[in-house]
Amino acid sequence: MLTAISFKSVTLHGDLLLAQHRLRHQEFIARQGYDVWTTDGMEFDEYDTLVSYYLVYSEDGKRVLGCSRLTPIDYGCMLKDHFPALVDDHSIFSRDRVWEGTRFCIDASLPAEKRRDILRTISVGYLEFGLAHGIDTIIGLMPTLVLRTVFESNGIRLDRLGQPQAIGDHARIQAAAITVSEACYASACEKTGCVAPLGLLEAPILSSRVA
Repeated sequence: MLTAISFKSVTLHGDLLLAQHRLRHQEFIARQGYDVWTTDGMEFDEYDTLVSYYLVYSEDGKRVLGCSRLTPIDYGCMLKDHFPALVDDHSIFSRDRVWEGTRFCIDASLPAEKRRDILRTISVGYLEFGLAHGIDTIIGLMPTLVLRTVFESNGIRLDRLGQPQAIGDHARIQAAAITVSEACYASACEKTGCVAPLGLLEAPILSSRVA
């Protein structure tokens, strides 16, 4: 089950919110060696703010298996603040209704098929959340392989914002943008078979290939 959590709903989903910080510690610090803030086995940074939303995947309401964070760039943008060289046209940072997706991770200990299903759920959740909140564009940076396997292979078209560059242990990191639209949402639902995972919108009209 995919849940969108914000400070407004933290009293309902406090355990899940803390659990996604623990998953981030597991995946970014323990497994990949990121040099970022941590406390009590939880990873956090300056973009964990009151305006952020967290897309959190859990099957039992306790253990988080996957997550990502979405934040309106007016209140802070990791790509602008720390990786501006990855973006050719900086005007995107001043456009309206642009949000940034960060801290996308899946529990690496899960079987490959389960990880794939969670990836699909969260990627479709990006679009559903965007439509429900009046977002035009979601930007972010990932290894080029992840951009292809997480988004493009699941029917979500990306616009590259600049050329790939080597950052840290990653040979090819690239910034990209998703244009949020009903057509893109319907395409992703049809490609993945994952329909309205957040329950924020009615399911789009799809072909008979999707049950």
